[in-house]
Amino acid sequence: MLTKTELSKIDRQTWSGHAHTEFCSHGSGEPVEDYIDAAIAAGFKTYSITEHFPMPPKFFEEVSGSRHAIYTAAMNERELDAYLEKMALIKMRYADRIRVLVGFEIDYFPRYQDWTAAMLERYGQRIDDAILSVHFLPTATGLRTVDDSEFDFRDGVLAEYGSPVEVANAYLSTVIEAVRWDAPNKPGRYGHITLYRKWLQQFSEETVWKNDTTTQLVNQLLDGIAKRGEMLDCNMSGLPRVTQQEPSPTFAIIDEALKREIPMVYGSDTHSVADVAQGYQTYVEKQLYR
Repeated sequence: MLTKTELSKIDRQTWSGHAHTEFCSHGSGEPVEDYIDAAIAAGFKTYSITEHFPMPPKFFEEVSGSRHAIYTAAMNERELDAYLEKMALIKMRYADRIRVLVGFEIDYFPRYQDWTAAMLERYGQRIDDAILSVHFLPTATGLRTVDDSEFDFRDGVLAEYGSPVEVANAYLSTVIEAVRWDAPNKPGRYGHITLYRKWLQQFSEETVWKNDTTTQLVNQLLDGIAKRGEMLDCNMSGLPRVTQQEPSPTFAIIDEALKREIPMVYGSDTHSVADVAQGYQTYVEKQLYR
């Protein structure tokens, strides 16, 4: 894994830091070569491939809700070697046209820290870059996703926590745990930290998504990342999404992160070739790479 110092030297104006491939079973299935060709055409100089890392075995015993969310969440562990071998070849094949960083988007679960730490130790030296993200929260009926569908959101985490603002606070608290967690080869960039707002536009304008506790949690989160000299995924995939229409973090949180000099790395979070540069123009125009 590249060090924080090595990652900090990458030009963030031309770095795409969050992208998926044909190894993602909830993606388009298009080959990674097509993604990279599109990235080159869009002007990127560095391209991080961050496929969803396998889930812990216990996850499948303790999760409930949407079968789509459960069984397409990540690649299977038996695919890891094939993925890493292909991406290593891709990295070499494109070396004279674009810098490819091979890595993962890794789910953080407080209850599976030991498993994740062991896997980071096992695979950390075979990758360049990684993101640590939260997609699932605990409920009385098992782990439930926040981002698979509006129905699953309402039926799962919203039913458990009682209101969007309480989902927000539970989600942010989990990301804070991820920041405070220490393990060798732990990723130093955190994915879409306001993913819980993916269904924002499906709720009435009067719906409360933040309160004083939310603000305190955001400040704790940003202060922790700043103190550690780490980075945030500036995930622009929500901008064109009709259910969301904003980036993750929100623009207001991005401003707070920039005040703390937290590096924001553009993330298309693309799952199809057509979306390789989604939101990139906004990222550049607003100089979110500052």
